[in-house]
Amino acid sequence: MRGFVVGLLVGVLLLTGSVYYYFASGMAPVATADPPMPFEKKMASKALNAHIDRQNIASSPVPADEPNLLAGAKIIRSSAPYAMVYRTSPLPQ
Repeated sequence: MRGFVVGLLVGVLLLTGSVYYYFASGMAPVATADPPMPFEKKMASKALNAHIDRQNIASSPVPADEPNLLAGAKIIRSSAPYAMVYRTSPLPQ
């Protein structure tokens, strides 16, 4: 039993030391042009999906159909003072 505990402790220390060496020696990709770290995309997507699932966002009470989208476009065109470019084109009827 004592050998198992010592082996487990040595294994954990070796793993921790090798991870530290990986980052401290500059082998980890840190530049924007570098490829992503191993499993980075997978871990990031898991974290994002868990966060989204935990939020429990309710669906919108307004359906996203054409009349509602056109009404929203008319409201934005009439109330957005910074959107002068969009006011030059005619509204769809």
